[in-house]
Amino acid sequence: MWRHNLVNSSLTCSSSAPNEHTELLQRQGCKTYECTPNREAQFASTLQEVQPALCIFDRFYSEEAYSFRVRNIAPGALRVLDMQDMHCLRKARQAAVQSGASILEAMTVPPAATDPELQRELASIHRSDLTLVCSPLELSLLQSLYCIPGHKLCNAPFFTEAHSQPQHESTRAHFMTIGNWKHPPNRDGVQWLCQSIWPAIRRQLPHAELHIYGAHMSGAAQQYHKPAAGVRVKGFAASLDIMQQYRVCLAPLRYGAGLKGKIMDSWAHGLPVCTTPVGAEGMFPATSQTPEGFPDTQTYRSPGSFLQLWFEAAAHQELQGQCEPWGGLWTADSADAFVQDAVRMYRAEEDWHTWQQRGFELLQNLYNKEARLRIVKDALDAALVEKEGRRKSDFVGQMLWLQQLRATEYFSRWIELKEHHASKTSSA
Repeated sequence: MWRHNLVNSSLTCSSSAPNEHTELLQRQGCKTYECTPNREAQFASTLQEVQPALCIFDRFYSEEAYSFRVRNIAPGALRVLDMQDMHCLRKARQAAVQSGASILEAMTVPPAATDPELQRELASIHRSDLTLVCSPLELSLLQSLYCIPGHKLCNAPFFTEAHSQPQHESTRAHFMTIGNWKHPPNRDGVQWLCQSIWPAIRRQLPHAELHIYGAHMSGAAQQYHKPAAGVRVKGFAASLDIMQQYRVCLAPLRYGAGLKGKIMDSWAHGLPVCTTPVGAEGMFPATSQTPEGFPDTQTYRSPGSFLQLWFEAAAHQELQGQCEPWGGLWTADSADAFVQDAVRMYRAEEDWHTWQQRGFELLQNLYNKEARLRIVKDALDAALVEKEGRRKSDFVGQMLWLQQLRATEYFSRWIELKEHHASKTSSA
């Protein structure tokens, strides 16, 4: 998807068919367009109509599919990549876990330079004028280890507003977990939770229940619905206000990347979180000695050592009481450790309130909407003003526009010709 923003004008373009989300955008004053991938005439017509000053691509897949057309038809438009999470890092960790690695081992497995996903993602970043990066940890990785110029990166995490105090602790009960079922880390987390963690929690807390929420949970997800064992698959949550009735949110992530929306949402509803180092990664405030996202900073020579040192330093400080409390517990790197943390959080009273209050504080410190949007706006303004000068000195980015290196463009054109020919043949 790309967006064009001019004063009070906002337009969105998507390859998806119109749906309820389209209607929501329209009600908010956005003009929407549907543009089928690999259809040059249709997209060219849209670009010529709106003449965008700024185009935002939702993840590198969209940048690959559409940026070359934006560059040709609207060369003056600022091209911005909204990275979401670092896909190649998440997939490298996923492969490590599926090969038998522990959580900590998987966290320190970087994508190799020969990894096609890394190559595509870095190429997309280099081709773009600016990249919005959700996690401060991944921004540091991109800049320090993958040598992306700092002016091409902007930290754009969550944007939250102040929340009212939620339901009191004494009225809360049970555990909950939430996540889109189509996202592999969420599916893996629920499987690990139900098979290796929950039975042990249930033995210690026989009256507690686990409620599982998430979109797209029909089919295979229903195998975990076992009321007799205290597990209920609730499916899609129409409102996140349901979080206010629970005592602890479980986020048993064994791999992943980016920042975790389920943790931010839990804190916003006064719900402490029990998670792993993967879940907490990047969700720490800056101090006078450390960059945001890191409880500690040390010298590193590779992505693996960088992430390993991050966890070791953070866990040491947490366990030694050398840093501020987090909005829950996050150092569990095994099923047994996760069980211990979850039971402790459920039974706690004074600490439970500390974790809840700390969650509110972290939301304000890390994701204050006004402060964060100002940073993004300043980065966009600077990129717009300095666009031509930056492009002239961006040797890697310009090199990637050579015809020999534009396979994604020509692949798109080939698909269009192939499907056009097939259509003509079938109608003959």
